[in-house]
Amino acid sequence: MTSQMMVDLVPVDEEVLEDLLALAVAEAQPGEVMPPTSGESATEPRTTWTGPRKGAFREYHRRCRVNLSTPVPEVTWAIKARGRIVGAARLALVDGDPEGREVGLWLGESYRGQGISGEVAYWAIAAAQTMGARRLVARTTPSNPMARRSLERIGFELVDSGDVLVGTMSLP
Repeated sequence: MTSQMMVDLVPVDEEVLEDLLALAVAEAQPGEVMPPTSGESATEPRTTWTGPRKGAFREYHRRCRVNLSTPVPEVTWAIKARGRIVGAARLALVDGDPEGREVGLWLGESYRGQGISGEVAYWAIAAAQTMGARRLVARTTPSNPMARRSLERIGFELVDSGDVLVGTMSLP
């Protein structure tokens, strides 16, 4: 018997941001949880947390806060389960297309494989629809079998282009 986990998405205010950063440093690599910092290549492994990377992590999430007066192209939320911050989720415009959104998420290592990503994906579908999106895109590495299974289970059509696995879902 499996029980459904209660998952909430919360805005990344300053307090939540520090909890999220602490989780990222303890249970994830920079390359898993944030885009490259200024001067870094997207293909660079980025496995070590440095002062500049921690600062870039904070600035990234500050830039991606929900802002009702000025729309932002990418919005992030912290994922909370069992009363703890366990990761982050995001929705971003896809190539400037107002009908497309890319969903992304990361979880601390100790929270992976517990069904949280599936719960977040269903939330992302609903949120993207309220934003007027007609399609949802997700990307991962082909070497991540857990992410592949999760995307397939949710209903994404997957295409493996060698270095990236792209999932696409049409929205009603």
